[in-house]
Amino acid sequence: MPQTCGTCDSFITPTVPGLKCSQCGVCYHIKCVDISKGQYDNFKSITGLEWKCHTCRNLVKSNTASPCKCCEIIPQLKLLIDKLSDSVKTLQEQLLEAKNVPADTNYEEIVQEVADRQIRKSNLIFYGIPEQSSTLPPAGKISKDLDYVKEFLAEFGNTDEPTTTVLKCNRLGKFDPNRSLPRPIRIILDNPDHVLSVLRKVKENRNRIQNSQRFHNVKVSSDKTPKQNAYFRNVKQELQRREAEGESDLQIKFVKGIPRIIKVSNHLKS
Repeated sequence: MPQTCGTCDSFITPTVPGLKCSQCGVCYHIKCVDISKGQYDNFKSITGLEWKCHTCRNLVKSNTASPCKCCEIIPQLKLLIDKLSDSVKTLQEQLLEAKNVPADTNYEEIVQEVADRQIRKSNLIFYGIPEQSSTLPPAGKISKDLDYVKEFLAEFGNTDEPTTTVLKCNRLGKFDPNRSLPRPIRIILDNPDHVLSVLRKVKENRNRIQNSQRFHNVKVSSDKTPKQNAYFRNVKQELQRREAEGESDLQIKFVKGIPRIIKVSNHLKS
């Protein structure tokens, strides 16, 4: 016959487990005596351990001249066991992840890539902004480029964020008079959150930009590392290959900043 709990008088079952006091023999639900499932499992896994209920522990204390040190240590041991169990679980998960990492992984390159991406988080790259007059001094060219960028942001990149401050503006690459396309411009903003806000706003204003007489050639993107650009090129090539093989309704979508090929359902297209 199932035993009942000495606290709530309900049955003790495999799904609602309990512990039996080694002194008085009364059983208690673990939840009724503030014992977690993890503590219970650890307790049952160790042969020979005895558990005393609160009443019997108090009785031992009252009959002992000095406080029972065991009763003081047990709660601390329970906490320690819980922490050790969590640590073991974390290590097991990390071990499983490590097994999935290629053996030839260069961790130094990974660290450098992460650091490079962190540095670029506050940057925006502008394409299609005409080169300034060659008669201007370098500082004058930078000033003109910055004015152009600020004018563009004021019209198409204005967000609900506080005023965006451009910390630095410069052309990428060396000027080549024989080059048909203007060099990209990199700007550094004071807050990386503003980069995402500006990109969202520019995307919303895409049609207005294309219809603008002054800015119709301007495009804006985040500042990606060479590895990010290479990955994106591979994704585009994969998209082209799949479309050439007959797949349809595919598009590239950034999921948490990573380009993915997704299939667009008909109701989303409409």
